[in-house]
Amino acid sequence: MKENGGSDWLVCPRPRPDAALRVVCVPYAGGGPSAFWDWPGLLGDDVELWCAVLPGRERRFAEPALTDPALIGAPLAAAVRAEVRAPLALFGHSMGGLIAFDVTRRLGDAAGHLFVSAAKAPRLPFGDQPHLLDDAGLLAWMTRLGGVPEDLLAHEEMLALLLPTLRADLAVCAAFHGTDAVVDVPITAFSGTDDPLASVADVAAWQHHTTAGFDLVVRPGGHFYLQDDPAAVTSVVAAREGVQ
Repeated sequence: MKENGGSDWLVCPRPRPDAALRVVCVPYAGGGPSAFWDWPGLLGDDVELWCAVLPGRERRFAEPALTDPALIGAPLAAAVRAEVRAPLALFGHSMGGLIAFDVTRRLGDAAGHLFVSAAKAPRLPFGDQPHLLDDAGLLAWMTRLGGVPEDLLAHEEMLALLLPTLRADLAVCAAFHGTDAVVDVPITAFSGTDDPLASVADVAAWQHHTTAGFDLVVRPGGHFYLQDDPAAVTSVVAAREGVQ
């Protein structure tokens, strides 16, 4: 899919100027905008999709990945303010959920809804410290979660290039935890029934991070349940905003 529009921090894969809603998606650790490339067709013509482009991946591969959440959240929020028209919502999977939460805090009333997926609530301890593992340990940890495609395991040189970004992203995740910050925006949280990294109870704890409404949607699957049936998630995103 051709990338159109956007700045260094954002890309709009399929512009829809007349859309009733804009959704900004933030990817999981190690992931990039291509994780959401199928979403415009799933969300329908009334939703315009924007994807966050973080340093260290895809078209910003040559840039070092960041480990300080503020160095991600501040410029990403500024880009959303400058380029994405309201009404808008944010969606983030795993690490992306934590970043989307930070961006929502920075946007204030410019954001109308926050969707977090497979992300342990920030008020809870992060738990494992996978970013402190060596390369072999980190790769084994990600493989257990189902986050490494089998065909990628055979490409050692590519893995060596990707692991620093993954390690930096997981350090970002660790830095987010231990806060009771809240947003005055409704939160819808998605959880996989068999997620070893963020249990249903861990995800349900997002209810403590909003002064507005809260919804919990539980889907079958593990940490990357989203890849099995993305339409089950996109339909909820559109429906919560009254688009479909």
